Order: sequence, then structure tokens, then C-alpha cells
Amino acid sequence: MLLFSLTLLQASAACLLTGLLLWGLLSLAQRRWPALAAQRSVWLGAQLVLTTAFLLPLLPDSQQLSVVPEVAVPVALVNQAFIAPADMALPAVAASVPSGAAWLALVPTAWGLIYLLGLAYSAWRYQRGRAMMHTLLTLAHPRRLHGLEVLQVDAPISPMLVGVWRPRLLLPAHLAQFTPEQQQLVIAHELTHARRRDPLFLLLATILQALLWFNPAARWLAGKLAWAQELGCDRHVLAGRSQRQRQQYAAALVKQLGLQAQSLRGLAFGGSKDGMIDRLVRLRDGQPCMAPALRALTALVLCAIGAASLALQPALAWTAATVPAEITAPPATAPMAWRNPLASMRVTGFFGVVRPTNPNGLRGLDLAARRGTPVQAVADGIATVSEDARLGKAVRVDHGGGWQSLYAHLDSVNVSNGDAVTSAQLIGTVGDTGRATGPHLHFQAWHNDQLQDPQSRLAGLDANASVRALRMRKEQFGR
Repeated sequence: MLLFSLTLLQASAACLLTGLLLWGLLSLAQRRWPALAAQRSVWLGAQLVLTTAFLLPLLPDSQQLSVVPEVAVPVALVNQAFIAPADMALPAVAASVPSGAAWLALVPTAWGLIYLLGLAYSAWRYQRGRAMMHTLLTLAHPRRLHGLEVLQVDAPISPMLVGVWRPRLLLPAHLAQFTPEQQQLVIAHELTHARRRDPLFLLLATILQALLWFNPAARWLAGKLAWAQELGCDRHVLAGRSQRQRQQYAAALVKQLGLQAQSLRGLAFGGSKDGMIDRLVRLRDGQPCMAPALRALTALVLCAIGAASLALQPALAWTAATVPAEITAPPATAPMAWRNPLASMRVTGFFGVVRPTNPNGLRGLDLAARRGTPVQAVADGIATVSEDARLGKAVRVDHGGGWQSLYAHLDSVNVSNGDAVTSAQLIGTVGDTGRATGPHLHFQAWHNDQLQDPQSRLAGLDANASVRALRMRKEQFGR
């Protein structure tokens, strides 16, 4: 939960920065190339890039895409701020917490709650809009206009297309005040929306905007997409028509804006008054075309922004040690050291270290080895064999005096329950059974049913550890 909350906060910040970059670049590009305003693919593509920048970091192992150094996160601050499941208690703080800084631990959780509330509010607004549209449809009456089956309602709204999979044409009664030619142009505009599958694009944009409700750039891009859909329909309807018909179309648009009381969400002929001067100029002079090369360049720039937003997001690192509640310090009088469980040791994860796959701290040692590598008992004892979904095939050896060793994720087991084993005896081979990301040996040490740091019983681990394992331990434990 902690790791996800921190990642959500990081993904939200990255989404805001990506949105700022998209807003700046696309605003400059639109000034240089006005034809960009009518390209719905550009604005929808920008929304998809923004959503990818937000969602992809939330997926497992996505931080591996990062090419920048890790950012330190004070994990120790969460001791009192988060509640873990009963069978995996929250970490006990193993490093001192700076006075007055504990409130920082609440920031990720608070943002997670705020984000969920924002999603709920977006869903409520969408449902309210649907209810309003349903009310209009219940008041509408079917009729035929210019050979088409339409719904007519006596309300000051814009002519619009309603529905996604089976769009229906909803027309206001005041459309009768328009000339027959203007009526035909208005209906042609809405039918063009249906042929271009604009309702489906509008639904997708609404979903993306709800996911990114916190980002002003998402709302800006959604508005630009809706505007591009209107300009695109204008271009298709007026293609090849005379200047007089263009004037009739513009007059119908101005008249509709004067009659409608408000602009409803959807594909409407009148729409908003914002940018209407630019739209009328385009109706009069015709809309500029966007060269294929410019389209390809725009797509390439959007892909580059998306890739950069992911590659430049730093992975999360940890600055304070967190140790599972079951972990305790080794007894003051520990017996003699054990022999190593593998002939060739390669430590890739130290005890207690927090990783994305172990947010509550590693409960033992992770030792890299090929599948089939012999695993040997660290000391004399009595073996117990088990297998479960988490540890896979495992052997536990009771060495007496309350001490036990555990060997997990084995590929094969060479002992049976109750067998007496001797130090260095083969008890199994390395594998990746259970919840493992690859072949390795997970080794645990126990004393009186309490987890212990195996480093207190095994010698030479630092000299045989990977650079990453040593670095993570130093970041968290300072050693």
C-alpha cells in the first residue's frame, strides 16, 4: 500500500509535468500551423500520451524503464501512518525519524484519498449529464425531417448527436425558424459526426479526462479535441460548396448560438461561443490543410514526449531502514558460524532491505544461482520438507538450541521429513518455485521462532554481494 501510494504521487507529478510540456509545445505549434486545430488525431494522441505517462509507472516493474538516478524516499516516516495486514505487521523503525517530519508520511496516503474522491466526483458529473440527456430524450418526439427519422424537443439546446453505438439526432423545435437549406446543412453536420465515429472518440476522451481530473492539461486537451471535431465536420460539410452556401452555414451557426440557452456536453452544432470568430473565418475562407509530413512529425514528437516522460521518471529508493516486526536482534551469545548454503555465494538481496517486491523488508537473503545448483545444509539438524504458493518447495532444518535454517524456491528436494542431515549435506537444488522472479535461493535464519539476520551466522557475505545489493543496504541501514 505504501509503495503504491508513493508511486501514485510520483506518477501524478510526472503527469503534471508532461501536461505542461504538451501544453507549451502544442500551443506554439498551433500558432505556427493553424491547421493543427482541426486535427482530432493530434489532440487525442496527446491525451493518450498524457494518460500513458500517468498509468505506466503504476504497473509492476515499470521503474526499470528509468534512466536517471533513484530518488530517496524516507520510508521510516511511515511507522505510525500506515496500517498493514494483521499477518504482516508494519515495519518498526530502525533509523531515527527527524523531529517534525512525520507528517510527510501522510502525503502519499492523503493524495491517494483525494485522487479517489476526484474520480468519484468525475463519475458523478458524468452520471448527472447522462440523467439530463435522458430527461431531454423522454420529452422528445419522433418526427421526419428531410426524409430522416429524428427526435425533436421544445428546449433551447443545440442540434446534437446522442449516443455512442447507435447515435440518434436530437433537434430543437426552434430549428423550424431556419431556412430549408440551413436545416439541411445543420443535419449534414451532425450526420458527419456519426460517419467519423466522433461519439466514440468523445467517450474515450471523457474517460481519459476523468482519470486525469487533477491535470489542467487534460481538460485543455479534451476541449481542443471537441473543437477539432467541430472544425473537421465543418470542413467535410462545406467541401466543394459555393460561397453562398458557406454564408448560409455561418448564418445558421450564429443564429443557433443566439437561440440556445446553454451548451450541453456532446457533439452539438452550436456548441460554445469561445473561438467563434476563428471558426467563422475558417467557414468564409476555407480551412488550411495539414501536410502529411507535418502529421508524421507531430506523431513523432508526441511519441518522444511520452517516452521521455517515462525514461526520465526516477525510480524510488529508500533512505531509512524498515524491518519486519518479526525480525529481532540476534541473541547476545550466538553459537558458532554456519557454513554457506551454496559453494559459490552471490548475494543479491540483504536481510530487511525494502524493495518493490518486498515492501515490508526482505525476510532473509537472496542468493543468485543457476537452476540445479546444489544447496547444502549449513549445519547438522533434522529436516522438514514443505511446499506452498509463496516459498515453493522448501526445506527447514532444525539445528537445536532454538536455531533453524530455511531454504526456499528449490527446484528439487533430496531429503524427507524427519531425516537427519549433516553439515554440507546436499538437501536440494536451486530453482524458482513459488513466488520467485527467477532461479535463486532464498535463505532464512530463525531463533526461537523469530526471524534473524543470516549475516550474523554466515561469513564473507559483503565480499560476495552485488553492487546494487550493497548500495540498497547502505541507503537504508547506513552500512
